[in-house]
Amino acid sequence: MYSSAIFLLVGLTSSALAGAAHRPYWSRGNVPGVRRQGFPDDCTFFDTATSADQDCEYFANNWGISVKDFIAWNPTVGADCSGIQVGQEYCVERNYGLPPTTTTTTTTSPSEPTSSVPSPHQDGIISTCTSYYKAVSGDDCSKIVAKYGTFTFADFLKWNPAVGETCGGLWLGYNYCVAVPGTPTSPPQTTTTTASVPTQTGIVSGCQRWHKAVSGDTCSNIVSKYGTFTLAQFLSWNPAVGPDCSGLWLGYNYCIGIAGTPTSPPTTTPTGCTSAPTPTQPGAVCACKRWHKVVSGNTCDTIEKQYSITAAQFLKWNPQVGSDCSTLWLGYNVCVSA
Repeated sequence: MYSSAIFLLVGLTSSALAGAAHRPYWSRGNVPGVRRQGFPDDCTFFDTATSADQDCEYFANNWGISVKDFIAWNPTVGADCSGIQVGQEYCVERNYGLPPTTTTTTTTSPSEPTSSVPSPHQDGIISTCTSYYKAVSGDDCSKIVAKYGTFTFADFLKWNPAVGETCGGLWLGYNYCVAVPGTPTSPPQTTTTTASVPTQTGIVSGCQRWHKAVSGDTCSNIVSKYGTFTLAQFLSWNPAVGPDCSGLWLGYNYCIGIAGTPTSPPTTTPTGCTSAPTPTQPGAVCACKRWHKVVSGNTCDTIEKQYSITAAQFLKWNPQVGSDCSTLWLGYNVCVSA
């Protein structure tokens, strides 16, 4: 009787050990997590499909996770789990098995943002989002912005901060916010001009030079790049961008020159003014005692107020800026005391 009990205990122990030994989770040890593109950043272990018979349920049972989680962590397998390929690695553990930290936000905005964020999604998505987009193969942030044409890259980054400024955190199969209350439902209306389309409405007629907005552009950056017009001129030629430049659309063409606009920045110093700083506004008086370097946002009026001088004095010392201040050059020095 005593011997039988011992054999029974030994048999049960052996069976338990055998059952645990076939589960790869217990034999993993302290393998460091490796970041792989297309998988969650916090995925800490991967398992490889070795047979066509292995499906989502197989991996879920083998690693003690749910089928829903397995599909969410490995979006390439598809919702019906038909995309598993032999030899392909799949994420089977996140954050070393520790419970993930999630944030659930419920809003009651009158503009009717969605009550819940669709899964899978990253943390930090803006709580007032009203529309989502699921990233597909080949997507990057610029492509998504261009696809909709109703928001800027800065907007997309603000609504989805987890993607990062370089868009390195954009995950395949995850949902991202593409609209909040007030976001247009369609791109700005385009116009037929001699420029390459698309363009916004209201662009000055007779435009002779164009710039296509690229990722990272701002109105000030465009003005600085060409140095042949002021921010005020750019806004007057392209009124749809708005005074705060929030309407600058990626991939759209903007006017950067009309008849009379220089095709290259002005020369650096007035002739014979050896003591003048460079670059200097053409025509500035040589006997100037004090100079001001024009920065983004400056106008003749703001400079005159800053140095307590009159418009007549400023025009006398810098005659080529014009009485309407249309040729005040960004980054150039103007005389403010003589």
